[in-house]
Amino acid sequence: MAFATVPNIKPRRVTVNQGWSPKQITLASVLLCGCVAALLSLRTLKHTALLDAHAAEIRHSGNPLAEREVLVKRVAAWNINAEQNGLPLLRLEEEKPKQQKEEVEKEEEAKEQEQERREAQEEEEEEEAKKKKEGTEESQRGAFDPPDPNPAYRMRPKAQLEAEYPEIAEKLAKFSANNEIMLALANGVMICQNTTICWWGGGDILGSFLTILEKVDIKNYIIGVMDDETERYLTAKGNTNWFRVKLPVPQIQEHSHPANRVSTMKYTLLQIFIQLGYNTLITDMDLVYLQNPFSHLHRDADIEVQTDGFDDTAYGRLGSVNDPTMGWGGGGLFVTTFTTNVGCMWTKANARTFKLMVQVTEHLLNKGGWDQQVFNQYLMHPSHGTAFQSAYAHLRVLDIDLWLNSKIFFRSRRARYIPGATSQAQLPVMIHMNYHPDKHKRMLCIMDRYYYNKVDACDSMPEAQNQAHEKTAKTLGMRRLRGCHDTTKGVVRFDPPKV
Repeated sequence: MAFATVPNIKPRRVTVNQGWSPKQITLASVLLCGCVAALLSLRTLKHTALLDAHAAEIRHSGNPLAEREVLVKRVAAWNINAEQNGLPLLRLEEEKPKQQKEEVEKEEEAKEQEQERREAQEEEEEEEAKKKKEGTEESQRGAFDPPDPNPAYRMRPKAQLEAEYPEIAEKLAKFSANNEIMLALANGVMICQNTTICWWGGGDILGSFLTILEKVDIKNYIIGVMDDETERYLTAKGNTNWFRVKLPVPQIQEHSHPANRVSTMKYTLLQIFIQLGYNTLITDMDLVYLQNPFSHLHRDADIEVQTDGFDDTAYGRLGSVNDPTMGWGGGGLFVTTFTTNVGCMWTKANARTFKLMVQVTEHLLNKGGWDQQVFNQYLMHPSHGTAFQSAYAHLRVLDIDLWLNSKIFFRSRRARYIPGATSQAQLPVMIHMNYHPDKHKRMLCIMDRYYYNKVDACDSMPEAQNQAHEKTAKTLGMRRLRGCHDTTKGVVRFDPPKV
């Protein structure tokens, strides 16, 4: 048998991918895997985007079953991509039973109701805090007091007063602070350019008063202007808070001294201010404030007022009478209290102070009289029988060592204040020149001493204006005391006002 002869051929080595190194081969493999993964991810993202768009439409339709169906598909798409790329898988929570879903819905509804309740409560608390901050009108205006049986003593609604006195209402809202305002009244007497109506030997008290307001930084004030002269004066000064008083002058005082007209008008204006809801510090101008008075009020009474007293009678002194013919029971007690001074008086806006101002105004309009005396009668006398009904306004007498009258500073307690260089007395809130006719001179010395550090400015001021005046004052004072009570006979005179 013949066989074909196979030539003896030497095998030849074949080199695959000749020219590529092992590192290059590894890099190419990694890139190829990355491209494949990217293509799969793009596919998954595209599918997810479609599901998101579909889910948005489902949510807009408000179908909860369709929403869960979309969620299931999204989880499945994620898991496919995760298996291919070695990522963690997601598991969709099982749908809660119907009963459990209802319980969840009830809980959510209860939470919503609780949230609404809390919001309503917060609104009520904010409203209450706002009323308290502004001085709740109901409590300020005496809404909780029983209405007075006399319609003349009942406060009118605030809106009526705002409509009737729009200028006053607007300026009070502008110039007041914390629902409080200082009120001063001024006419030509305070400027004292016309000597026929000025009785203290000259001096621009109104100009000094404006300086005092600036020095003590009292901004919540307003000046009631009573005549053209004063209006021109304040207009020329500029940057002052004032309004023109347009109330008619009472017929009984048409021909009286201009100062008396101011005294009567203050009670009518206080009625307006009180009904508008403003606590008012009524002030004369013949005084010097050394501290802001609003920082030294207690606000625990209806009336806080300076006293004309200069000893313990300022707050009330207990006295006694005795009639020996009556035996052991022939004695009795009484209280002597010095009158208050309405030239520096804070009034709370409520029904009691309103009634008091109406009573004083009616008396002055119908019977006339010195307004301060009439005011003290109605403030201090108790109700009795059918002849007199008190307004029951609660009274606080201001500290006589802080709210000084000029007799305390220059006479009864002079050693505490004069000489100024050695005085250790505490700084007064104010000093009122109510006892001395040379008002402006004493005002200026007080201002020089405390504002401009001229400690001896008041040292040369006498206790009284002169000896003759001092003697006259003593005589008048004794007559007034004898008219009030006679301790030798054990009889106390009491003349209450008639309403």
